[in-house]
Amino acid sequence: MTSSTDTRPVGLPLAARVGGAARPRPIIQLRAVPEVALVYVGLATMCVFILFPFVYVVGTSLRSGSAFSMLTYPPTIFPKQPSLENYRRILTELPVARWYLNSIVMAIGVTAGEVFFCALTGYTFAKRNFPFKNLLFAGTMATLMIPAGLTFFPAYLVTRSLGLLDTHAGLILPGIPSAFGVFMLRQFMQSIPDELIDAGRIDGASEFGIFWRIVMPISTPGLAALGILAMNWSWNLLLWPLVVGRSKDMITLTVGLANMTTEFNVHYGLLSAAVFLAVAPLIVGFLFFQRYFVAGLVAGATKG
Repeated sequence: MTSSTDTRPVGLPLAARVGGAARPRPIIQLRAVPEVALVYVGLATMCVFILFPFVYVVGTSLRSGSAFSMLTYPPTIFPKQPSLENYRRILTELPVARWYLNSIVMAIGVTAGEVFFCALTGYTFAKRNFPFKNLLFAGTMATLMIPAGLTFFPAYLVTRSLGLLDTHAGLILPGIPSAFGVFMLRQFMQSIPDELIDAGRIDGASEFGIFWRIVMPISTPGLAALGILAMNWSWNLLLWPLVVGRSKDMITLTVGLANMTTEFNVHYGLLSAAVFLAVAPLIVGFLFFQRYFVAGLVAGATKG
């Protein structure tokens, strides 16, 4: 209770009314505003530089005319009269459906094999104990330093010896698994508590049952991240499908796009339409799985 001679206002904070000093309200630092604005300007500039090639490809694919009429000065992004003529010609005059089928079969096969075998190997290195474990893991990681060109010819000889040339199996099998995928999932699975695995063993589950029913569902973000990387890598392969696929029925999208350009004539409208059709599935897939992709990369980078 305050005395009758206390003339301090009742509305002041308690610390001020009892004689203490009230804390001043925080003042917004205006000096940080230019720094934040500079960051946003930098991000916007980067987005413009990154998105401009895609926007220009879409605009070029909507131009109609001959190969030489595509080059205008000054260059414009979108045509005044957009047309879907290039897309119609691509879908009717070229076997794009067959190219898509071959690319989809190869990408799905490589992605599924990469995810399964890398997860199985990563789980073994992360949660199992066996002789020379660290030495074998170091040897697996050492293969990352071997250039891909050195393994191309041996892989071709093995594929030819097995009679897999000009087949979907020949396109898929040499691409799985990868040392990077093993390392990525091994880092992710090390964060799984050992108590969950021990509980599975107590319940009588086999080692593969523990891997399939416990480890795999928990590792969904890491599996999704590796799956996106494997899908993108296999979808854009050019040299290996060009060597293994010898008939027209085994041509993939990347090989078909490469065959559309000649030394003396390049129809930029048709080529841009084909490029957009080839890139569209990757963009849509990443938009659906980007949350798992980011979570998998962050978890794999912070666990060791």
